[in-house]
Amino acid sequence: MTEIKNTNTRKSIKADICDYTVIDLETTDVNIYKCEIIEVSAVKVRNNKIVDQFSTLVKPEGIISGLITSITGITNDMVKNSPNIREVLPDYLDFIGDDIILGHNVACFDRNIIKLHCERLGLPPFMNDTLDTLRYSQKCDLDVPNRKLTTLTQYFGISHEEAHRALADCIANHECYQQLKKYYKG
Repeated sequence: MTEIKNTNTRKSIKADICDYTVIDLETTDVNIYKCEIIEVSAVKVRNNKIVDQFSTLVKPEGIISGLITSITGITNDMVKNSPNIREVLPDYLDFIGDDIILGHNVACFDRNIIKLHCERLGLPPFMNDTLDTLRYSQKCDLDVPNRKLTTLTQYFGISHEEAHRALADCIANHECYQQLKKYYKG
């Protein structure tokens, strides 16, 4: 098991930002050391508006379990002709660039998976500043039973029909963050 080295000298952002890239991954497992990436997406935001997007399915070395297919809708057949992570990750990182990354549970999950894959593939460390909307939402005065992205999108009336698909999650997360700013009590 490869451990993630603590090379992150970047910080978690808690301020109101208007330029960032929302990222999301779909994986074969919730364990960051065992999972394989099966979908990567990102939306680039400038002045609070989506200006570009990146999204692709990724072919894992192993198979996608029925459980993961039931959650994401991504099947083994859907990824069989997709590029592998070695081919996808450099382009994904180029798209993100030096932007602040925004995502829901991104600080504990997505960022660490990307960092681990960068290390495994011999790519430069992934050290972008981060705004985690899960943590951010915990500082907002909201009457919700939990802080899941699907709960927050429902609370704000944001369309999120394809939950657990990376691009749909990125777009919904961006829209949710725009609403959360109004309630932030940092």
